[in-house]
Amino acid sequence: MTVEAWVAPRAFEWGDEGKPSAIVNQQDKAAGRGFSLGVGRHGVWQFGIGTGDAWYETAAPRAAALAAGKWAHIAAVFAPSEGTISLYLNGEQVARTAIPTTARLAKADVPLLIGRHNQPAIINGTFAVNMFNGQIDEVKVHTDALTSASVRAGHEHDLQTFAGGSIPEARMAMDRSRYDGDRYRPGYHFSAPNHWMNEPHAPIQVNGKYHLFYQHNSHGPYWHNIGWGHAVSEDLVHWRDLPIALAPTAGSVAPDGVWSGDATLDENGVPVLVFTAGNDSQRPNQATGLARPVDPGDPDLVEWKMHPTLVTSQTADLDVGAGRKVRFGDFRDQDVWKEGDAWFQLVGSGVQTTSGQSVGGTVLLYTSKNLTDWTYSGPLMVGDVAAHPRTGQVWELPTFLPIGKDDQGRQRRALLVNPSFPDGPAEYSSKYVYYWVGTWDTQARRWTPDTTEPKLLDYGDHFTGPSGTVDDKGRSLVFSIAQDRRTERAHYDAGWAHNAGLPVQLSMRPDGDLGVSPVEEVSRLHVGEPLLNINEPTSVADANTRLADIKGDMLHIKLTLERGSADTFGLDVLRSPGDEERTRLFYDAPAGQLGVDRTRSGNNSSVDGNLGVHKGPLTLSNGELSLDVFLDRSMIGAYANAHKSITTRAYPFRQDSLGLRLFGDRSVVKSMTIWKMGNLTD
Repeated sequence: MTVEAWVAPRAFEWGDEGKPSAIVNQQDKAAGRGFSLGVGRHGVWQFGIGTGDAWYETAAPRAAALAAGKWAHIAAVFAPSEGTISLYLNGEQVARTAIPTTARLAKADVPLLIGRHNQPAIINGTFAVNMFNGQIDEVKVHTDALTSASVRAGHEHDLQTFAGGSIPEARMAMDRSRYDGDRYRPGYHFSAPNHWMNEPHAPIQVNGKYHLFYQHNSHGPYWHNIGWGHAVSEDLVHWRDLPIALAPTAGSVAPDGVWSGDATLDENGVPVLVFTAGNDSQRPNQATGLARPVDPGDPDLVEWKMHPTLVTSQTADLDVGAGRKVRFGDFRDQDVWKEGDAWFQLVGSGVQTTSGQSVGGTVLLYTSKNLTDWTYSGPLMVGDVAAHPRTGQVWELPTFLPIGKDDQGRQRRALLVNPSFPDGPAEYSSKYVYYWVGTWDTQARRWTPDTTEPKLLDYGDHFTGPSGTVDDKGRSLVFSIAQDRRTERAHYDAGWAHNAGLPVQLSMRPDGDLGVSPVEEVSRLHVGEPLLNINEPTSVADANTRLADIKGDMLHIKLTLERGSADTFGLDVLRSPGDEERTRLFYDAPAGQLGVDRTRSGNNSSVDGNLGVHKGPLTLSNGELSLDVFLDRSMIGAYANAHKSITTRAYPFRQDSLGLRLFGDRSVVKSMTIWKMGNLTD
């Protein structure tokens, strides 16, 4: 028999259970029956055939591996009369394996499938993998063994049908419109064009354009074979999708994963990506890799090439203090910046006692003069997980940004970390970002936090994975992942998982604490004139009368409430007419706390059974609460007094949970403006 096809892989799977991603198959390998043409990790493709008592297989050499994003003509020939199985790439033989001349195909009693495996591995109990990711065309199954001349002639015939006689480019862009009508998928918070994303990271501004990268699995909405997605924007709120920037690649420093990192400019002003290189053949399997643009003049910086060697590796003997040792094996998520003629690199890790007890998370500091040779300086800071259990045993995604200078001229910075809990408990995972504000002495390489007490940046439980940059306006910007916290089945049904939070700007408040607010560019998402504009003191009852006809789940609400004598006041969003469902943003004046009550939010697809109430301290400004509230389908973001934020989600059951209502009758609406919001790709 002969099996041939034109294929254009988008990306290559991990190869779970040692199984290739099926192109054409009708197989039961365990029983030694049927056949399979598929592609494995890093584009190495193979053909197998079962005779009932044996399974014979041949694979293309690495030099003939398929390339992501490119069309190729492949053919597999089973020729028992010649005692061979042969593989052909674009008409040329690339592999030949001897088999017995007595071998005969034993049919498997399973369906013949194109692009899907007959017996796939299952991820997270939900996702069938070993599936081809890309485009397939002109599949042919012949009942005879084509000769080399016939395969070559068939390929040449195909070439003659193409414009110019050459293989066309593969059109691999994903169409975001496939998700139109999904009531929970955000419209203006950045998301991957398809499938899975976790942290957006390595934001950098180059020649007036903002580039954002993100952790991405293009095979499905689950964490697995991770590379770097890439998007570009001129205004931080409208984004254009670009091809994958970095992917796990054979023979590179990152064959098993390209995990989170950062971006900076080299000595010539050329952008450089610094990433966590995954290599499961090494311990730890995490180290620092480097990548540079193939064409620095490309305004979109589409193509990147990895540096051939690692630039930083963790060693078990790093000095992290007397009686302590570094948590060997946890070494990831770089933050890189330049001061003077030196670059600084932070890497997330953990610290243990010499006997192995967790001390807390840490951020390890390195310095360099050239971005490729780094010197270890020691821990920037070490946490105390015993005193503050929610800060974790490991710190991920360290983000260290300037927020201004104090009255003594000292540089003030904020250190943000994402706690990780490899030793448990799982209930704290992927929920929090903690921060410290302090002074940074560049010459001494010393960070002095104002207090060792950690503070929450966001009082919801969906804001994680920070990454930051300083743009040409001097703003310290932070991007985050807005965890969707949905079930695996919901991810499967939806076809996507997670999205980014809005980009926010950090600032130093008069009291020295960290302030956070949405970037001013969010106003560019406004569609048309305001739906409501209250610009003079109004009672809550009168404001609610004017709110009665305003419905929506893609809105920006700018609101200032004066407490008056109200104990609790605020705004209900995504509210059904009878108040059966709603998400409540509130201020508890006696407690001095800002919070969100999700006990009636609806729980159509959340993994959490009890959505609960989340809150934290906030001081009113002259008795007033000023809120910037962003509704984006399942996303709810609220920024209060340019000081604290709440990032949360709601998955209402009811189609009519689209209303707004103020509460707190003894409070006063000082101002309230509502806009409809557009999409990030408009």
